[in-house]
Amino acid sequence: MRHGSIVLLAILLGAGAVAASQTANHPRPASLHSTTPLNSNAPVKTASKSSHLDPSNFLVVLIAALILIYGAHRALRPPFLDMTQSSAEVMAYEEAAEAGEMQLHTTFMFVIVASCSLVLIFYFMSAMSILITVLFSFISSLALGALVYPYVDRYTDHRFSREIDVAYLGPIPVLVFIMAPVCIITVVTWLLTKSWLLNNLLAFSLIIFFLTSVRLSSLKVASSLLTLAFFYDIFWVFISSSIFGKNVMVTVATGLNVPIKILVPLMMATGKSMQFTLIGLGDIVLPGLLLCFSLRLDDHKGIDKKSGYFAATMAGYCVGLTMCEVIVGSLHVAQPAMIYLVPGTLIPFALVANARGEVKDVWEGIKSHHRLEDNEMPHP
Repeated sequence: MRHGSIVLLAILLGAGAVAASQTANHPRPASLHSTTPLNSNAPVKTASKSSHLDPSNFLVVLIAALILIYGAHRALRPPFLDMTQSSAEVMAYEEAAEAGEMQLHTTFMFVIVASCSLVLIFYFMSAMSILITVLFSFISSLALGALVYPYVDRYTDHRFSREIDVAYLGPIPVLVFIMAPVCIITVVTWLLTKSWLLNNLLAFSLIIFFLTSVRLSSLKVASSLLTLAFFYDIFWVFISSSIFGKNVMVTVATGLNVPIKILVPLMMATGKSMQFTLIGLGDIVLPGLLLCFSLRLDDHKGIDKKSGYFAATMAGYCVGLTMCEVIVGSLHVAQPAMIYLVPGTLIPFALVANARGEVKDVWEGIKSHHRLEDNEMPHP
């Protein structure tokens, strides 16, 4: 399941990480510029070229930062989990988390899968749109359940924690069967209404799902992943049109309407229909994986979180995203967020490591009990 999360994240990002480029107002089908009801299947209407920098552009930065703060802390310590060293819960959680660790070779697979999914959607938009919607609906149901499960379990005083053996799945708590219909109904309601509020709820659930299912444990792997994502964004936004005849990212972004993005209504928009600024899931999750590692590193080394790796990396993320939002919101020029977020997070992290004399230490990272390095992988 954890390794599958890495592949799934790559597929979903191939479909959805481009969403932020919609705010750049590339040439798009005329239907996107028309007045579009929120419950239609057409893409979300984003800012027009005549619009100016909106307060919502800065609200996007605040929302993304708050999501990442919560996500990083939840990845470090799940709600209500007994974190004593001898706790069986902690041992089980750590073992499961280690299974989702990215290794150096995994980062290359990640970008390849994301690129392949992007091309498949580009050439087979109709069929892939259905497939992506079905895939999203299933995973977002699981993600929503995983998001609220600890709180519901605590609120009900663990009355439904009794497990039932299910064929091929193993023991499953009764609470899962109680919550499943609610999660499914939520997703179906979004499918029928395309509500932007439900969109954000499901997107938030997915972000937390990926931040807690996939993790980085070294600067080496983080640098590889984010650098590859940096060039991935540049290629598919700026270079793809010269090879494929069209801007692949923009075509996919405007052709799909799945909530792999956070939508924020523009406060100063004119017209009868709501207009939105947005941030793609990938622009939160990928830097978020480094932020989760930063927080784990602070915790592992006993560093004050207000002056350690996490604080510096979060500050860099906010500065980078703000720069991107200012340029997109005022100039309406395509700006892949990773151009700003990758140096905005990696550089502050590296500066803290250098100041503390820990560059070599964090490059190799936190050693897990069950993890094998790429050069230690068994050969057939």
